[in-house]
Amino acid sequence: MIYLFILGFCFGVSFILNRLATTNGVPVIPYVFWQTAGAAVILCVGAAGLRQLPAVTGAHLRIYVVMAILNVAIPYLVLAYVAPKLPASLLPIGLALVPGAIYLMALAFRLERFGLLRFGGICVGLVGVLVILLPKASLPEPGMAGWLALSLVATVSFALRAVLVPLMRPPATPSLSLASGLLIAATLIMLVIMAASGQWWAFGGEFGIGHGMVLAAMVNNAVILVLIFEVIRLAGPVFFGGVNYVSMLIGVALGIVVFDEHHTLWVWLAIALVLAGLYLVNRGKAR
Repeated sequence: MIYLFILGFCFGVSFILNRLATTNGVPVIPYVFWQTAGAAVILCVGAAGLRQLPAVTGAHLRIYVVMAILNVAIPYLVLAYVAPKLPASLLPIGLALVPGAIYLMALAFRLERFGLLRFGGICVGLVGVLVILLPKASLPEPGMAGWLALSLVATVSFALRAVLVPLMRPPATPSLSLASGLLIAATLIMLVIMAASGQWWAFGGEFGIGHGMVLAAMVNNAVILVLIFEVIRLAGPVFFGGVNYVSMLIGVALGIVVFDEHHTLWVWLAIALVLAGLYLVNRGKAR
C-alpha cells in the first residue's frame, strides 16, 4: 500500500515538474533526455551495488527497447510538449483512463473476457473526458481541447505498455534490473531524437527553476520506473490500478495549490465521472 501511494504521488508530481521545467526555459526534448539519463544513472548505481545490473539477452533487449518507446519516449515527449499549453491539473484526468484502455486492449489480445461492469466504467470515463472536450465553456481557452486530446496519446502508450509487460517480461528479472535496462535504452533513443531535432541543451545559463526541475524529475522518474514493475510484481495489475486514483487527486490538488488553477463546473463534473469510471473498471476486474 505504501508503494502504491508513493507511486501515485510521484505520478502526480511529474505533471507539476513538466510544467515548471518547460515554462522556465528548458526545451521539451532535452528535458525528457536529461530526466531519463539522470534516472538511468541513479538506478544503474543502485543496481551495481545490489548486483542486479541489466541482463543483455535477446529477450531482455527486446523488452528494454519496446518499453523505452512506450513507457518513456512517446508518453514523456507528449506530456512535456502539452504541459505549457494546459492547466497542470487537467493532464492526470486523461491518464486515469489507462485502466479502461488496458482492458480494451486486453480484449483485443484475447487476454480478458468481456465484463459489463468494466465496459460500463470505460463508457463513464469516456463521457467524463468528452465533458471537457466538447463544451466550449469547459476550458479557459477553447483551443486547449486539442492539446488535451493530444495528451491522450500518452494514455494509449501507457496502456499498451501494461498489456505487453506480462507477455514480454523474462522470468525472474528483478524490477531494478528491468527499470535500469529500460532507462538505458530510453536514454539512447532520446539522444538520437535530440540530435535529429537539433535541440541541444545541457544546463546552460544561470541555474534557475527550470534546472532544478530537471534534477527533481531525474529522481522522480527513477522512483516511478522501479515502483511500476515492483507494485505489479508484488500485488498484480488489479491493485496497481489504484495508483490512478492517487495520481489524479494529487495532480489536481497540486495544480490548484502551485499554479492557483481554477476549474469550471464542467471540469469538476468530468473529474467525478472519470473517478466513477475508474472505480467501475477496477471493481469489475476485482470481481
